[in-house]
Amino acid sequence: MKIFVVGMPKSGRTTVSKALSQIAGYRRIDASSWVKDSFRDQLADEHDQQYHDELHIWLTNRMKNHPNMIADNVRESIAAYNRHAEDDCIFVVDGIVSPRDFTNLFDINKDIVVFLNRTNNQEEYKDYESIGVSVMRDYCFWLSSADLIEKNRWFEYNFTIPGDDSNYVKNLGHKNSVFIVRSISKVISHLKDQLTHLQRPHAAIQS
Repeated sequence: MKIFVVGMPKSGRTTVSKALSQIAGYRRIDASSWVKDSFRDQLADEHDQQYHDELHIWLTNRMKNHPNMIADNVRESIAAYNRHAEDDCIFVVDGIVSPRDFTNLFDINKDIVVFLNRTNNQEEYKDYESIGVSVMRDYCFWLSSADLIEKNRWFEYNFTIPGDDSNYVKNLGHKNSVFIVRSISKVISHLKDQLTHLQRPHAAIQS
């Protein structure tokens, strides 16, 4: 089983995925940062925007030449873990930003997706970043409307960073499980509870 953690930059994806990977039997897979890490370092006198523009062009060209490189990396990582694991692992996949990769990798019968919506996120986004998350979310809506994904395998969290130390949880959503909480720490603790419950036979979402 794979758990996809999806969200905009600075939404807490890495924080949440690393926290989940501390659960016994869970393994985190960083899907895409290895590609960016293989790009050159930023020059001392280089403007941030110029550097990021060149990085985007470089990434785009790599994707055009190797359109399956992210999905293939995730599959290879899973295979490598499974070769050395005594029991079946649960894989927490962080860094999927392309709808193409998501639809390629997401198993509608087994996998879980978690969308993170940081309501006080001030990060400036590129159009393709916000559109990518929207398309993945719309794909899940389509799956749900066609009865191809269960409500308890599609989570959404609305929260702030750092937020308040509160146990407040509001449960919304008709086709999915939408939760409003006060902080990312509550996202993590609540999500862990939901995943633990989901792994039990005949589980249903608890608010």
